[in-house]
Amino acid sequence: MFYQESPKVKSRLDPFPDEIKGLAGATGTILLTPNERRVAEDRRDCYWLYVITNCATKPTMQEPINDPARFPWHEVTKVAHYWLAENAMTRPMQVREDSAPYGGKRS
Repeated sequence: MFYQESPKVKSRLDPFPDEIKGLAGATGTILLTPNERRVAEDRRDCYWLYVITNCATKPTMQEPINDPARFPWHEVTKVAHYWLAENAMTRPMQVREDSAPYGGKRS
């Protein structure tokens, strides 16, 4: 784990909630889970967000953020996902003559 001096000195017994987020590059989007956001809102006086940038090259801890709930977070809604078998485009097409055409009746 990456450690750097910060204004908040912690121990393993520290009862205050914190969240650590890492970004591969110098900039990016920070995401909180619904539970992380709820705790940040409920514990505004003692919740800290630590952001580590450049995790892929030279990790750098940014200035710790107390009460990150004060910022204008945007809700991310869940999107539908679709799957495709890895061999779907390489296997031969299957012809099924036993199935009825659209409309359900055979001529």
